[in-house]
Amino acid sequence: MRWGIIGSVTRRLMLLDTASLYFRAYFGVPDSVRAPDGTPVNAVRGLLDFIGRLVQDHRPDDLVACWDNDWRPQWR
Repeated sequence: MRWGIIGSVTRRLMLLDTASLYFRAYFGVPDSVRAPDGTPVNAVRGLLDFIGRLVQDHRPDDLVACWDNDWRPQWR
């Protein structure tokens, strides 16, 4: 791909704060959502459903899911 002074290609990038979305999914999806062996999967299911919806609605060309292990919800 060749670029001049002004790029002629526009790509849509979706950048996700995955830790925040996971936190929301954990508390937003009932813990009755479980795997066949009984393991609760509400947070994972909620996160994947949310990402799927975002991708379907916005149709990004690329997606980056970031995770910060030191992330904690902060009171503002």
